[in-house]
Amino acid sequence: MGAFADLGWAWNVKPPKEVVGRRRAAIPSAEFTESFVIFLYGCSNVFLEHLAAWGDAWTAQDLEHVSISIMFFGGGLLGMLVESSKMRDLLNSAVLSTQTSSQTNEEAWQQPRQYRTSMNPMPGLIILLLGKMMSSHHQASMLSTMIHTQWGTMFMMFALARALTYITLYISPPTSYLPSRPPTEVITSFCLIAGGITFMVSNKDTVAALESYNLDAMFTFTVTMGFVALLMAWTVVLVAIKGYATRREKRRSL
Repeated sequence: MGAFADLGWAWNVKPPKEVVGRRRAAIPSAEFTESFVIFLYGCSNVFLEHLAAWGDAWTAQDLEHVSISIMFFGGGLLGMLVESSKMRDLLNSAVLSTQTSSQTNEEAWQQPRQYRTSMNPMPGLIILLLGKMMSSHHQASMLSTMIHTQWGTMFMMFALARALTYITLYISPPTSYLPSRPPTEVITSFCLIAGGITFMVSNKDTVAALESYNLDAMFTFTVTMGFVALLMAWTVVLVAIKGYATRREKRRSL
């Protein structure tokens, strides 16, 4: 909806420091931040997957969870490398080394217009794989299996919607500092929030409580979807209030 457009996180051209200031201009892209969070989770959680059975023999399920953490570690690291402008410059060296001074202004040597917007598929790919793994992950009860399938499916829908966003922006990259607001990102946000909340509901204690009250997976699904819809609506209202307050404060300062 346009939040964090001043950081270049709203599918817009990132404003330079002359427009938003040095501090905001130095903040990395949204995809770099997503990749860093994925990387941080992977490198920290890889040592925690066996805590529930500390001192016991490793099981196949422990190795499955560690493998997921390693996937997060490697995928997040790759995502940060892809986002690094220095790394991209180094990868371009093979071609740029053949450029002569007389060719500098030729159109064929100019950066593609897609360079102006970050299009990093790694965060979406990691979440897609996680969703696929969890939607088919064996659980102790049918209720737990169905809830895992729910949030795994939501994560996969997030990744597919994000892929549509990238396809749209690759065909027609943004040219303005203003948010481009691709409609697919509303779906992306909804699926990611809903999947995350359902993920929290899928812990064994909550599942045991649901089973004790004879509640089924549809109960958690409908309640979560309704809550997420209200939560997103309230978030949009809060961002709009922030915009109104910012505009009013600017008028007072004039």
